[in-house]
Amino acid sequence: MKQLLNLLRTNGLVPRAPLNVVKNEATGEHVFYLYDVIYDGGDWGVSAMDVIAALAQAGQGGTLRMRIKSPGGDVMESKAIVTAMREYIANGGKIIAQVDAVAASCASWIALTANEVEIADGAFLMIHKATTGGWGTDNELRKVADVLTMVERSIVDVYAATTKQTPEQIQQWMEAETWFTADQAVSNGFAHRVISRLVDAPTNLAAISWNLSAYDNAPEALKSPPKETPPELDEVAILENNRRRLRLLDTNA
Repeated sequence: MKQLLNLLRTNGLVPRAPLNVVKNEATGEHVFYLYDVIYDGGDWGVSAMDVIAALAQAGQGGTLRMRIKSPGGDVMESKAIVTAMREYIANGGKIIAQVDAVAASCASWIALTANEVEIADGAFLMIHKATTGGWGTDNELRKVADVLTMVERSIVDVYAATTKQTPEQIQQWMEAETWFTADQAVSNGFAHRVISRLVDAPTNLAAISWNLSAYDNAPEALKSPPKETPPELDEVAILENNRRRLRLLDTNA
């Protein structure tokens, strides 16, 4: 939780991506933008219910292209997203994860749950040890640690099964907070292919960028301040939205 709080504090004006699903009539795919922190924040963040709604719009047996530009977020919310994705695939649906810029932390775990993973040239994928926050007695905190250990093992299993790397190698990468370039992601089994040309996203998504200096080993290219907010976005509304994020996290950190 502390890392998530630091992540939000290092970012200024971060508009929210629209959560509606758009159908690409040329390909028949439904497109969903996971361009936010993974968290059930009500009017901010991408939650499991948001993803479930997107999968429902794509329909049984449909194809959902999940475009990702996320710094990560809450591990248990991500677990619920992964479960929903697995159920959709098991029922005949197809999910293509497209890493547009960054799939960090649990966003990478979500990406690897898809049938196929594409990563844009110049994008990054990051894996690290699971983190969480907690409070209470020493016995209660030990229980939190035990749950976190179990969650992390399940994440290691997903990475290992998908990449064909050994669990030991995955654990080593996670402990080191490893950032993979697009080519490295493909060569190490985290993505199927590098794509060099992206279909233009809606113009109001252009300003969504993340300063990831809250992470220990973030590439320099990802430590710069977010881009200025385009005039068509309401800066006052975005600022108030971010203040609500920080107030909520401050009470739970």
